[in-house]
Amino acid sequence: MKIQFKKVSSKAREVKFVFNSEDCEFLQEGENITLEGHIQRVDSKLVKFYGKITGNLCLICVRSGEDFSKIIDEDLILYFSDGFWEMQSQKHDYDLDVIEFFDGFIDFFYIASSEVESIRTDYNIKE
Repeated sequence: MKIQFKKVSSKAREVKFVFNSEDCEFLQEGENITLEGHIQRVDSKLVKFYGKITGNLCLICVRSGEDFSKIIDEDLILYFSDGFWEMQSQKHDYDLDVIEFFDGFIDFFYIASSEVESIRTDYNIKE
């Protein structure tokens, strides 16, 4: 589930990637995650993804230690760089946390895995 950097244009393009436990080892049985939104080139080395991450994850409550299922529905804005990103040398009026890729491709499997791990390590409380 990769997109070549050179194929991303300045015109926003809709993308949707669905991940489930049968296909992904970073998801547990019965879990699923969808990344959907738009991808757009910002400049020659920078691409922006804006959209949502949705799905269902099994998490551990930090208070009780019990497993619980949580519906995920979060907005995402991510930036991807084709190679090293040196923020100090860039002339942008906003701060960026940029995910760097070095093979000419944006890897949405890696992005989904990273986002799921970020959610799992967050302060999750069973409601």
